[in-house]
Amino acid sequence: MAEFTVRELTRATGGTLCAPALSPDTVVAGATIDTRTLRPGELYVPIRGEVFDGHRFIPQAMENGAALVLSEIETDAPHIRVKDCVLAYQNIARLHRNRFSIPVVCITGSVGKTTTKDMVKTVVSQRFRTHATVGNLNNQTGVPTTVLRLDPSYEVSVMELGTNHFGEIDRIARVAQPTICLFTNIGEAHIEFFASREGIFRGKTEMLAHARPGAKIIANGDDDLLCRIPGAIRYGFGPECEVRATDIVPDGLEHTTFRASFFGRSFDAEIFVSGDHMVRNALSAIAVGYLLGMTDEELQKGLRAFRPAAGRADILHTDRFTLIDGTYNANPTSMEAALRLLADAKSRRVCIFSDMLELGPDAPAYHRRIGELAEALGIECMLCTGPLAKYAAIGKNAHWFQNKNELHAALPFYLKDGDTVLLKASQGMKLKETLSYLLTL
Repeated sequence: MAEFTVRELTRATGGTLCAPALSPDTVVAGATIDTRTLRPGELYVPIRGEVFDGHRFIPQAMENGAALVLSEIETDAPHIRVKDCVLAYQNIARLHRNRFSIPVVCITGSVGKTTTKDMVKTVVSQRFRTHATVGNLNNQTGVPTTVLRLDPSYEVSVMELGTNHFGEIDRIARVAQPTICLFTNIGEAHIEFFASREGIFRGKTEMLAHARPGAKIIANGDDDLLCRIPGAIRYGFGPECEVRATDIVPDGLEHTTFRASFFGRSFDAEIFVSGDHMVRNALSAIAVGYLLGMTDEELQKGLRAFRPAAGRADILHTDRFTLIDGTYNANPTSMEAALRLLADAKSRRVCIFSDMLELGPDAPAYHRRIGELAEALGIECMLCTGPLAKYAAIGKNAHWFQNKNELHAALPFYLKDGDTVLLKASQGMKLKETLSYLLTL
């Protein structure tokens, strides 16, 4: 548990202590932004969101036993007055991060951050007690929350850093202070806010300015932008990659074998997932394990133990269908990878597709490209819903529905027993509802 004296909190936040009854030496047992999980003796940090202002819950926090709160406004509760609660929360987490000298792996990129984080954690856990981001708490408050969960029992930390605007990685990397910087790829996710892939590259590499002295860099060597990072250990399929996969053999949708070669070492590897992108994720985990001194046997065992999280291309089997659940999120890069995975299925292949968001004025063209790829791969049935997905409904095997109700009504007519069905869209399209419906058919 992260503990701080009131004096430390006041100094870290640069705020003004407004709590006459509290001694500066009083110990505060942790910090939280959620009154629902607040434990007695903790600091409550109210965050202003799009829907709720956390300051409204200060009375509830005190009723739940908060020792102290931060606040941007006047309040009767004992508090530290600050200008910006998010920045103050980050500064508190940074103070806690500075208490640790363990390896900290920070992962960012356009696609695959959470899956890569989970794979790295699974591999590293074969030797080390590993702290990691829970779910995808990778934003301005999620990273500080993750850091504050560090305790002295951990030997390695694996964190995910996300962004959709310039400056965001800069702020959270300042908190995380990586000793290993891992970059997955530069795609078109959130391109609406970065203008170009080069802009996304600049946004992601803001992490490097906050790496600790002597930090190592691991980058996707098959990515035309990431391969340019000076001094990076490159992973991928190309001959210039220091960590390389060859002899890749997919076995259906749930098993792949390959030969991993790196720095004079090599071994046969297997992962219980499929797709070139998953092999690259495995290579990045091997690179991290190599830097941490892990043995070939530990690396092999960790790769075999990995399973994808729900909604991230995990495979579900029903009495009638094999379902590829990609409902958590989608962008052009991840969508193309998912279609290529679907193309490997040995049965009739169906894609249920809805909008990819935050793509800016070129969004129709990105969606059309998905439809063209599905047609080129020979996907037997493409079922689209959503105002942007309409542009992907091209070719004789593609159909568009105005809403999910129309789509659901049509599914029994388009699906056949034994089909392999990919479902993928941005989370805001709520395609999880269609997945739930398919589980009832």
